[in-house]
Amino acid sequence: MNQNLLKKKFITKLKKLNLKLCIAESVTGGRFIYEFIKKKGASSYIDYSLVCYSNNSKGEFLGLSDDLKNNDVISKIIAEKMAINITKFTKNKNVMGISCTGLASESKKKISKMKVGTVFYAVYYKNKVKVKKKVFKNLTRNQIISSTIKEMIVLCNSLI
Repeated sequence: MNQNLLKKKFITKLKKLNLKLCIAESVTGGRFIYEFIKKKGASSYIDYSLVCYSNNSKGEFLGLSDDLKNNDVISKIIAEKMAINITKFTKNKNVMGISCTGLASESKKKISKMKVGTVFYAVYYKNKVKVKKKVFKNLTRNQIISSTIKEMIVLCNSLI
């Protein structure tokens, strides 16, 4: 199924369940939320979104400083805690936390032991977390980001 149909199906479910999204993006840099807010009516299912691109922002805004000292920034545990912790700011009771962390291109500053194309994304819903790891090979930076967005939508759809 193509991304637009997956997204449409997901939005229909969100509205039907009166479910709000709380999103913490890293590797996608805001492009995940943009896929939803570019259409009118997104406020009915979006609570908020935060781009936490640096380790400092993940530590300060999401409370992951200790976790980042003990874990690779691109890891299952970081994606999981990002998805959980992003929901701590909402007053809504029916929420889904979504996160992603990964490496879309080479960096001069060695931020991770992971290879380019490695992405972890997570969904937190009804006190359960589902984390997926994908390694996208031989793709450009933009292709990795676009592929991550599609995989995130697939995972979200599978949980509601």
